[in-house]
Amino acid sequence: MIKTSILDAGKLQAFTKEHKLQPFRVKQIYQEIFKNQNINFTDMTTLSKELREDLDKEFSVVTLKADKILEDGSTTKIWFQTQDGLMIEAVIIYHRQNEKYVKDNIKKLNRITVCISSQVGCPMNCLFCVTGKLGFKRNLTRDEMISQIFFANNYIKQKFGKQDDGSLYSVRNVVFMWMGEPLLNYENVKKSIEIMLRQDAWFSLSRRHITISTAGIIPGIRQLIKDEIPVKLAISLHAPNQALRDKLMPVAKAYPLEALDKAISEYVKVSDNRVFYEYIMIKNMTDKPELAKELVTLLKRKLAHVNLIPYNTNPAISLEESDVKTIQNFKKILEEGGLTVTVRDSMGREMKGACGQLGYEKLTKEQTEDNE
Repeated sequence: MIKTSILDAGKLQAFTKEHKLQPFRVKQIYQEIFKNQNINFTDMTTLSKELREDLDKEFSVVTLKADKILEDGSTTKIWFQTQDGLMIEAVIIYHRQNEKYVKDNIKKLNRITVCISSQVGCPMNCLFCVTGKLGFKRNLTRDEMISQIFFANNYIKQKFGKQDDGSLYSVRNVVFMWMGEPLLNYENVKKSIEIMLRQDAWFSLSRRHITISTAGIIPGIRQLIKDEIPVKLAISLHAPNQALRDKLMPVAKAYPLEALDKAISEYVKVSDNRVFYEYIMIKNMTDKPELAKELVTLLKRKLAHVNLIPYNTNPAISLEESDVKTIQNFKKILEEGGLTVTVRDSMGREMKGACGQLGYEKLTKEQTEDNE
């Protein structure tokens, strides 16, 4: 039986009317989910047993089924099955400080990020990304995207419990950058952000802690401006010129670099937000010094931060990652050119949960079956 999402306001309103629930009871339900981070009605002990049972018959908090979970210490990768039998993935990333808790002898958590999927598969088919090779199945709904955060918060609660101040550990940052191109699922992404930004005892996430990562869908960027959605923007750039970007990313032909640069400038002017530029470091392809100089020319005097992403070597794709020395030299050229730069840690690569690796297991399985 497919149950209704608890976020379906119309169905919940009908339920409260049928069961003659007072408004404070609805508030309790939401507090159990958002504040207490419970995803099973049986665990919501502030509610009566009868109400819990009635809710469980009609609603679900998480509309996805966790099919498989892998951990490597710094990340947790979760495979979800949708109600129509499709697979998506999300990854929780644990950012830690250097000091240690004496109590449990682990490095103190600084913040927790969840990278969520916005589509089943991806239509972008970038040269360096496994996920795009799976093809595109469908957009995720608002509730399917929010379900990934609900599950993550409950998982974090079970894993870490409470902080020193008595509050539960929870997701601090949400990034739309796992499976799919979020700006091709604009309306559902917009609706999910509205849920994230609500301050009435819901997630209460700050706009500074929500990031949309796009391959450069210009109409979507302009719609963000029009709708005044105040979250952060990350651009999967990966090349400082049109010719190389054409080779890496088919979307570049539809949305050329010059036009993309103009749309980003419009976004910055309206939002006053710094834009993050993702740049993948592929050996002998994107890591040449002359490309670093071109990138300086492209981004100098702009409100920009460059994230250099070491390519995550994957048997499904015949590309190689840049060596550390080459990456550091590239970074030095950018910094000398006046850009702020970070070399991103490739968390999750051991379990094929890092950037560009999502869907690896499914793809390799399909390839094996085709060869049999």
